[in-house]
Amino acid sequence: MKNRFRTSRHATFGFSLLELMVVMAIVSILLGLLMPSLQSVRHTAYRVISAGNQRTLGQGLTMWAGAHDGELPPSRVLDESNGSPALAELMRVYAPRVDDDTSGPAFAQRRNRHKGYKLALDDKHWHNWDGLGHLFASGLVKAPEVFYSPAHWGEHPFRRYREDWVAPDPSFPDMQPDHTIYCNYHYSGHHDDRGRETTLDRSPTAMVSVDGLRRRSDLNHKTGVNVLRADSSVAWQDDQFLLGALPQDDVGLHAGSHNELIRTLWNDPWQSGKAFWIVSDPDG
Repeated sequence: MKNRFRTSRHATFGFSLLELMVVMAIVSILLGLLMPSLQSVRHTAYRVISAGNQRTLGQGLTMWAGAHDGELPPSRVLDESNGSPALAELMRVYAPRVDDDTSGPAFAQRRNRHKGYKLALDDKHWHNWDGLGHLFASGLVKAPEVFYSPAHWGEHPFRRYREDWVAPDPSFPDMQPDHTIYCNYHYSGHHDDRGRETTLDRSPTAMVSVDGLRRRSDLNHKTGVNVLRADSSVAWQDDQFLLGALPQDDVGLHAGSHNELIRTLWNDPWQSGKAFWIVSDPDG
């Protein structure tokens, strides 16, 4: 009788359906309250990691400049454009050559004008790494993940190009990707609109890289950008309007207005008050 009573007593333990529904409702409410905070923490962490990546790129640029008379890695986007570069393409780190860049008077003129270009292409013209990609090809930045932001939400995540990041080997010059590789950071290039070489010692506060500007989905952080300067410092710049100013698809990639926006960015428009895409808040 005693054992039967004990068994019956234990059988009454448990949750009713109503109690279970109440618990689930409470958990759902708590999750709803916590989710914005968790997302904010995640975005902050991504921003810090991205800043660290750009700082590593800045250190690579400093080492490159130390071996190239203070000059930055060359970008074929600027030197092959006949005066009208598609600045959106400065986000690429690798591009197959469509012609022989190292022959003819055009290359000779570039080589004489830019010693860094000579060192980069005269001795290693067989590989197609370009812009910031020279840091990887030269071994100054060996981890390809550094060129990508964990906050990227567009079409150029690291996993898309993971197998393409193989250091060039002069013994196997044909073993290179046959397509363009983009990173998540936008390079300013090795010279300005007037053709003047950008050197780290002459322009220590010049902007040399920001988050991607090729398309709207390339802006890693929707509320601003991390800015890498020539002195390897990285600073966050709030800008809730920049996202809407970028082209949404490939149609506006090479438009004059897009080039104008990118050119303006390299002149630190937030400090000078020339960020023309920033409009007054209609609710303010």
